[in-house]
Amino acid sequence: MKACRRSLFLSFFVSCVLLHLSITAFAGPTPSLTQLPLGVRWFSISMNGERTGFSRLAIDSVPEGYSISGEGSVKMLVLGFSREASSQENYRVTRDLALKSFSVSQTIDGSHMQVTGERTTRGVKVTVDTAGSRKEKLLKTKVPVYPMAALNLLPLLRGTPPGKTIQVSVLDVEAVKVKSVEIRVIGREPLPAGGMATHLRNDLYPFVDNDVWVDDAGNTVRESVRNDLIVTEAEDAASAARFLAEAAVAKRDLVLDFSLIKVATPIERPADVRQLVVELSPLPAGFILPAGAGQTVVRGDEGRAVVTVERGAGTAGEKNGTEDHSPYLQETGRILSNSREIKDLLPGIIGSEQSPRGKLDWLVRWVAANVDEAVTDSFSPLETLASRKGNCQSHARLYASLARAAGIPTRFVSGLVYVSGKGFLYHSWAESFAGGWVAVDPTFGQVPADVTHIKLVEGDSPEEMAAIAGLVGKISARVVEQRY
Repeated sequence: MKACRRSLFLSFFVSCVLLHLSITAFAGPTPSLTQLPLGVRWFSISMNGERTGFSRLAIDSVPEGYSISGEGSVKMLVLGFSREASSQENYRVTRDLALKSFSVSQTIDGSHMQVTGERTTRGVKVTVDTAGSRKEKLLKTKVPVYPMAALNLLPLLRGTPPGKTIQVSVLDVEAVKVKSVEIRVIGREPLPAGGMATHLRNDLYPFVDNDVWVDDAGNTVRESVRNDLIVTEAEDAASAARFLAEAAVAKRDLVLDFSLIKVATPIERPADVRQLVVELSPLPAGFILPAGAGQTVVRGDEGRAVVTVERGAGTAGEKNGTEDHSPYLQETGRILSNSREIKDLLPGIIGSEQSPRGKLDWLVRWVAANVDEAVTDSFSPLETLASRKGNCQSHARLYASLARAAGIPTRFVSGLVYVSGKGFLYHSWAESFAGGWVAVDPTFGQVPADVTHIKLVEGDSPEEMAAIAGLVGKISARVVEQRY
């Protein structure tokens, strides 16, 4: 379990009236693991059937042990109280999963904490950094200490038979202490998709049963707290990437802290900056940042890239007519430029305007004025028209539909935008061709969009958007230069 989920559950369920699961398990020996399941696993987190977050777990083999890393973000509303939490964790453990060293960064309700430490002969030496304060602490213990992420693996690694329990000491990062946790092997149970799983139950959360199902390879399949009030389930990588990308761009609360990219140098007047130079790192190998509409990219070593955004500056091929614009006039599954409802709107918006630049100016300002901002994504521009509300993707799709219907080549783009007082957040906008590619933001009504819009991907399909998932929570930004 991730630290963010743990912190939420500890706070929420101490005083709850509890329900206990009643499950009949099959007899049979618990499988014994000789090797941990290496690679990356994704999980969805839901509360009362509604998705509230995600988590990711990666296990790698390293000399004399394993590296277990994870990240996750969640927002939950329980008993009238809302809590948001995100975390990024890395543990080095021995072959039997005992803790060697760790580094955990977590943000809970906007409060950030960095915890690092290592196992010593006297216990676990911990350093806590929070709000400019640093404290060191020694958690004295002579027994092995395990990270939370190892709890679901230990019974299988030890071959604990059904009906038996094991008692282990685990590191509670948020409370900065070592606590005792009991894990009971309930038995073997069939999985809905086939195969068998080992059903475990632990007392990680006070007064609340935490039920876990682990397959024979050691992969956690499902976790349930308080009779499915909160459920964590394994998710395929493609679905998880699409969810994370969409949630980050939509600025949904459940990933907002996780996706925010803070910068040491603030941009004081974003609307007035004429040229912005930002270094992004580390970018995944093979990830290509697109250029165009005043954006140029210089790729460096170790995953670094320097992005320069200057409005009014075109790139080669944008003004000489050699580029094929026909793909940016076609209808797609979510850009409905051939729709009668879309076409019928045009006369009332652009009137007698003939120039492409004049048309896009009218269209951008109309969408910004007639569609309210909302967290939810309408997906279809027709739904956006009906509700007159939606997130940045809804604004961009409606604008792209109108612009293409008006004969203006337009592409849907996504990336980063600077928000004063916070940093860079993920965002979607558009680029239209009017003698050259022009970045426009129909959410904020900007023509052209200010230079803090850094394009990361082009395209509105789920597959194209999913590329952002490889960046969320992983990259940092450094403002190199800002010219006014």
